[in-house]
Amino acid sequence: MTEPVIRRLESAEELFAAAGGDYLLRSDAAPEESLEQQGVAWAAADGGFAFGGSQDAPGLVDWLTAVGTPETAGALLRHALEALPRRPYGFSLPRGTDLGALDFSEPETWDFMAFDPAWGVELPTLPGEARVTELPPSPEADAEISGFLKVANPSHSAKPGWDAIQTWGVVRDAEGALLACGAYCRRDGGNGYLASIGTRPDTRGQGLGAAVSAWLTRRSLANSDNFCALGHWHPNEPARRIYARLGFRTTHRMMSGRFPA
Repeated sequence: MTEPVIRRLESAEELFAAAGGDYLLRSDAAPEESLEQQGVAWAAADGGFAFGGSQDAPGLVDWLTAVGTPETAGALLRHALEALPRRPYGFSLPRGTDLGALDFSEPETWDFMAFDPAWGVELPTLPGEARVTELPPSPEADAEISGFLKVANPSHSAKPGWDAIQTWGVVRDAEGALLACGAYCRRDGGNGYLASIGTRPDTRGQGLGAAVSAWLTRRSLANSDNFCALGHWHPNEPARRIYARLGFRTTHRMMSGRFPA
């Protein structure tokens, strides 16, 4: 199979022009931070692209993400690994990408979903939203949420105390104990997204997770985000159905892995 023509991009503007408004890039890349100051990016002739950033120095990559067909994503990964001065810690690629003999660990599959008002979809108001209250980040809030998520969502991605977390939406019982929570996050230069949504196991099935998700989505859009996004592990059909009922659509089906240290 002929490898696609790949070119290196020199700026965030070039990447955004090549990516065509891709939702994953716009919410997760933090272009002003990861790309302009630190990062590298490539584009394939068929529209695929790859990007990565690092806190260490320009041109170095901690995590490499490629978007496109599985064939193009594989070519972008191989090209980037040959071009980079060091191997990234890990990668994210479309599911189905042929990784060949690539040595990696901790494989994870996940879906990326977006809610875009431009689609003409109206975010429904759920009765349970009235129970959701705001919990701004603080040392006390972070400690409470951290303990709760160990039970409610042990594989949560946004850790309490993380700078990207703007606020938490929470539901409590009459005694003030947490029943459900979720984070509204925003990286510098990126768009809003939801993370670490969890419900106490003995209160699942009451719509609390859906209520928190709707409340957080509304908060994101009220904050002038062009769209709201989230990622969830795959397979997780109950979560996918909740988000789909709210109007979210799956835009990327991805897998991730880590390279040996």
